[in-house]
Amino acid sequence: MKLRIISTKWLILILIFVTVCVAALSAFLSSKIDRDLIISYLESEKNIRVDIEDVSPSLILGEVNIGGIIIGPRDSYADEGLVAEQRSKPVPSKTRIKISNVSLKVRLVDLFLDKLSIKSIIIEDLDLAYSINEDGDHSLDSLLDPPKYIKGVLNPEYERKKKRRELAKIRWKLDSGLKNPDDDSFNASEVPMPTTLDELIIKGGRVAIKLDKSGNNVYFSKVKGSITDLDVDPQNLKEHNSALLGLEGNLKVMGSESNLEYASFDLKADGIIQPFEASSGFLNPDLITSLTVMEGSKIVSLPIATRLASTLEQLESTGLDLSVIDDLLVVDNDTTFSLGLRNYILRAVEPLPVLINGNQIILEKNSWLNTANDEHLINASFTFSDKISQKAFEKSYEYLSERVGKGVASAVSELLFTPVTKKGKIHIPFVSSGDFNRPKVRPSVELKDLADAIKEGIKKDPLSILKGLLDR
Repeated sequence: MKLRIISTKWLILILIFVTVCVAALSAFLSSKIDRDLIISYLESEKNIRVDIEDVSPSLILGEVNIGGIIIGPRDSYADEGLVAEQRSKPVPSKTRIKISNVSLKVRLVDLFLDKLSIKSIIIEDLDLAYSINEDGDHSLDSLLDPPKYIKGVLNPEYERKKKRRELAKIRWKLDSGLKNPDDDSFNASEVPMPTTLDELIIKGGRVAIKLDKSGNNVYFSKVKGSITDLDVDPQNLKEHNSALLGLEGNLKVMGSESNLEYASFDLKADGIIQPFEASSGFLNPDLITSLTVMEGSKIVSLPIATRLASTLEQLESTGLDLSVIDDLLVVDNDTTFSLGLRNYILRAVEPLPVLINGNQIILEKNSWLNTANDEHLINASFTFSDKISQKAFEKSYEYLSERVGKGVASAVSELLFTPVTKKGKIHIPFVSSGDFNRPKVRPSVELKDLADAIKEGIKKDPLSILKGLLDR
């Protein structure tokens, strides 16, 4: 009994001693993890300048909080590796990444098992801004280059890493999918150990993108996002290469003049993604996700719709109301579809139907838009509502009856509308290509000229024209 009491006391004393040692070690190591250490590490890896307001580490909890982060173009302070106190404030830049606070939590025990287990990364108030030129190159790209100088000394790895980056960009734009590991800037093999992430959460944010070619601006605001259940094992990507994506916010497209709004979409995206190509280990250049356009999203100005309307003047003259194409277009209900993104090219993975102002537009599978230079090829159809279609048929008959008589009116109306009628509704299949802001739009079916339709109608029943005139 006495031995048990003594043993217990010794165990308690040992536990207290270990706890004190761990606390002391944690305090010592925590004092070494400061903003200058983090800034130095990041600036030695990438061609950036980093500013941080404060760092609060807690190794016992496996948690680090980093506040007031600004990442922008590199300058002489970053090249020299000066500590934060010796630097002036960064020059405001149109290319920037600003974050109010990042909280990182890891499972320290797993590090001893050669596994990185991240419990959470929480990003608060993200502010991201950059531009994209017509070749698809973005202004953030130079920030991802290796630094030429580290702490005032020429980086011995600069030329090798720079060349690798250039080859990576070439590969990224090619559709051939080269398999040479030296041709990419990042590969799953560079992940030092199997890695899991329970959750990455973005609490509020905004993204501003300037499109150099058109001068248009894209704003993604009220951003809420998450990546959960990330599982990456560089040695077994076939079974461990997935993450669950969740993203929502408002996407607004503005013209070069700040008061000119083209569209405003409330969007939600979710689904499982594969971060890497399983066969090569390279970053997956072809991401496919499920996207929902929410009810009430609107298109203020759509050049394709305006051009389409101009090709339907013959039908308009006989009674088809085209104002529903040119007016403000509002999405009638939530619409979910699969969308692919590869090298700034959006494509419809499946037919994309949307109800707008009571009418239906369907973008066919493999229609695409290059968001960098506005080039596009869209096969689509516009189906007018039953109400508008029936009204057009009635007005057409009345108009033609006045012009050629009731005897010919039905035949002429049939010649005009049969090529563009499907299931009792006016259905216009069309193709749009070229510059999205100045598209080339043509119907996919041959439209009858009104004069030709009248001639053909009379040929079918020559006496009907005389009867029609007598009936007037």
